Amino acid sequence: MNKDKQKPEILQPYISAGNLLKKQFEEDKFFIENLIPVGSLCLLSSRPKAGKTNLALQMATAIASGKFFLSFKTKKAKVLFISLELNQKQMKKRLERVLSHYEITDANFKKFPLALRFSSEKKGIEALSEELEYLRKVYRLTFDVIFIDTYVLFKDIEQEAVKKHKSVYELESEYLAKLRKFCEETNTTIVLIYHNRKSQMLSGDITENIMGSTGIAGAVNEIFLLERKTGDDKAKLLTTGHTIEELEIELEFKDGLFTLLTGTQKELRIAEKVIEYLKQVKTANKTEIFNHLKAIGETTRKGDVFEVLDKFDGNYWQSYTEKRNRGRASIIYYLPEDKPPETEQKSFTNVEELERYEELLDLNIDSDNIDIIDL
Repeated sequence: MNKDKQKPEILQPYISAGNLLKKQFEEDKFFIENLIPVGSLCLLSSRPKAGKTNLALQMATAIASGKFFLSFKTKKAKVLFISLELNQKQMKKRLERVLSHYEITDANFKKFPLALRFSSEKKGIEALSEELEYLRKVYRLTFDVIFIDTYVLFKDIEQEAVKKHKSVYELESEYLAKLRKFCEETNTTIVLIYHNRKSQMLSGDITENIMGSTGIAGAVNEIFLLERKTGDDKAKLLTTGHTIEELEIELEFKDGLFTLLTGTQKELRIAEKVIEYLKQVKTANKTEIFNHLKAIGETTRKGDVFEVLDKFDGNYWQSYTEKRNRGRASIIYYLPEDKPPETEQKSFTNVEELERYEELLDLNIDSDNIDIIDL
């Protein structure tokens, strides 16, 4: 390359708006859809005894099993839960409740990639990196998502502060930047569990409710704030971040488990069964889906199933109208990652017949609920 045409070093970080808009980037990938991105540093914070460990364990179990977390789809992945606050006996009780909630039994454990670590002797990101590298080299064991409960007991900033003659406040952002870089370079997601301030939220800004400096909230990618008063069965999960949207999810806390307050747990259970079925058969219509649910013991009204299919269409699955001979039409469902088969095309003898046929299709009539309609 001609040296005269080389960009000066000072211009290397610069890019024009036009060139940026021309760039093609991969779509964001998630372990929990629209909540926990791949390769991201996340922070889950709440007041003491609000249930943040329970919620984190539900997240971890959902990811490890590939089941829904609340109303969100998950990508099955290998999970490490580092518990530095609870001992094994305390964690066992919580884990048993969560496993029962997700219908995970002993038979599932060979294919259930969730590991737990309780030792707190080694602290900090450097010690964790060395340990993970050892597991990878010696045992070929890797983790995609790591939950750390809690960040306060994990970080070794106090030791660094003494060495560098700096305050903890000064080192906080630098330390979290290291964690964030680790996530980006290894494509690993870390969820730090943390504490809220003692006072209740006043400004409506969830970052101001996190204990410690504002540098903590600013240094992570995504923030989850759990709001629940001790003894109350109502809770809220607030979210914000670089990749995820700002959400306010109303929850109910009962028997150590968080569920959606909106009463859609039954709908989500049906949706999960539908997804499992579509993975097997690739495509199915409403009646085939209903008959399958009935066969596996999912007792629910046909109308309820159709309502779920319509509600989650375009999100958990997609549909198309299949054209059949003699004016029959059927709604066919398939998973978004599957390419829909080519629909059967009908030949028409005149324009009038074509217009009447299109009119029928616009009604979205399910052929399994009607007799043959003559045009």
